[in-house]
Amino acid sequence: MFNSATSALFDFYKYSFIDRILIRIQTRALGVKFERLFVIIPVLIYMNNTDKQKLVSNAKKFLFDTITPKNLATLVYDRIILQLLAYKNDEDLYKQDRKKAFDILRQNIQLYLVVDAILDDDFIEQKEEITRIIKEEYDKAYFLNDHCLNLLRFQEQHFVN
Repeated sequence: MFNSATSALFDFYKYSFIDRILIRIQTRALGVKFERLFVIIPVLIYMNNTDKQKLVSNAKKFLFDTITPKNLATLVYDRIILQLLAYKNDEDLYKQDRKKAFDILRQNIQLYLVVDAILDDDFIEQKEEITRIIKEEYDKAYFLNDHCLNLLRFQEQHFVN
């Protein structure tokens, strides 16, 4: 999934074992908002096969524009890079986080703003694919069976008037 340019990009980010531990410790208690970003952004970057470098720069710009303390934005960015490096070594982790990312987006559609900000106009196909997957997940999660549908119709008929 990685070409030579992308591999060179991630080889640029060398973190020692202590650096990795410090980044994880400093970012583990940031809250649900950041935990969602730690799942969604690396999945968006790793999904793309053509230009991961541009997506990394878009993610960095998004993080530095939206997170006010810049040192916190740097920590979040480092944690995202660590997650990308983990995906490079473990494909199953990526698949697990991809499912989790789509579940997060399905539950809170406002987070699609992150997808829209990182995937600019150059990545329209990927945006359409993500939209299709989220729509399918949403339809599957919120499907009403026939019995519930009949109850809903009954309630609409008698309680709307």
